[in-house]
Amino acid sequence: MEEFNIFKDVKAIFFDFDNTLVSFDNLSNQALLKVADDILDYIRENYPNVNVDRDELSKTLIEIAKKLDEEGVYDRRLWWEEVLKKYSVKAEMEDLYEWTQIYWSIAGNNTPYEDSLDAIEYLKRKGFKLGIITNSDGEWGNKKQRINRFPLVSYFDIITISGENNIKPKPNVQPFILSCEKLNLSVNQCLMVGDDPIKDCLAAKKAGLYSILVDREGKVKFAELYADFVIQNLKQLEEIF
Repeated sequence: MEEFNIFKDVKAIFFDFDNTLVSFDNLSNQALLKVADDILDYIRENYPNVNVDRDELSKTLIEIAKKLDEEGVYDRRLWWEEVLKKYSVKAEMEDLYEWTQIYWSIAGNNTPYEDSLDAIEYLKRKGFKLGIITNSDGEWGNKKQRINRFPLVSYFDIITISGENNIKPKPNVQPFILSCEKLNLSVNQCLMVGDDPIKDCLAAKKAGLYSILVDREGKVKFAELYADFVIQNLKQLEEIF
């Protein structure tokens, strides 16, 4: 199709991980609510004079998590500290660590989207180099462990975890350029597919790559301004390539 001619020179396709290849947000919200309950119990036990409402604390935690995630702060222990500051209380490092473990015990049980498995198998058969470019979980090695549980992890030629090993996190252009270089390809031979209009799509375009936005729920306003093309699911990649 004529509109897809811009992708005719693409030899490698990179994917984001969370909310692109696997579901994440719903599990993350469940995990945050569980941590909020634990923080509530901690405050009531250790600071009985502090008035804290369960719903208010949960809302505060979710808002802080969203804000810090957008700012590129992925260490969950810093998220919990920000919540505690709102109530002028403190916790020991072991408590912050325990809440982080609780969080990932829930948020880390990611299920691959069915269309992601179909798309990866299809693109591999077509001869494309495949890769993952994803930001760190804030716990060194945690994201790699989660990726290793992806059923088709062996199909990927390169996995770049930005925010670790001295690689700057997205939306910095470094992880995109570095991934292209490792495959001995120029940036205009590579394409980024992701759900985040800023960190995945605009950042990739700034680096010189093509980009496709996966807007599964149609929530991104003016989505076409962020990427070269917009799709609702990864199965649509088969129509493009």
